[in-house]
Amino acid sequence: MLTISRTIRYYFLRFTRLRGDPRSLAVGTGFGVFIGIVPLMPIQTIILIPLTILLRINTLAALIAATAVSNPLTFLPQYYFTWKVGNMLLPDRISWEQLQSVLHLIRHESLWQGIQTFLHLGFNTIAVLLCGGILIGLPAGLLVYYASLLFFIKVRKKRMTKHKLD
Repeated sequence: MLTISRTIRYYFLRFTRLRGDPRSLAVGTGFGVFIGIVPLMPIQTIILIPLTILLRINTLAALIAATAVSNPLTFLPQYYFTWKVGNMLLPDRISWEQLQSVLHLIRHESLWQGIQTFLHLGFNTIAVLLCGGILIGLPAGLLVYYASLLFFIKVRKKRMTKHKLD
């Protein structure tokens, strides 16, 4: 059974094992958190990989961060908060009940059907979710960038010290 502490430890170990320049890893992590928060569930990875390659961002760090942020445990609260924030900016375009029925379809369909459902949501729904997601995702991505930069610098120094002792 997956517990929250075990999941956190799992992602922590995945990040500590990443190799590369701390800045590159931090940019990938921050970008991954941003993409993970913006509600693009059925097409998140499809968007993330080409963008990281195009922007020359660490793809593996971005994928791990996006998965850590957007997974079955965080799916519902994440969409609720992005809807809530987006609904404050663009009020009364979609109700929570309408969004829940769409989310149920996305979660229980195949990838292709999920993509089709997402594309047929309509402008109002997508606008509300994207506005909320971007408003939450940008500051979160920036915060995670700086925190992960410090983290990766610390990990690198620890590795260098360990190699000097060997």
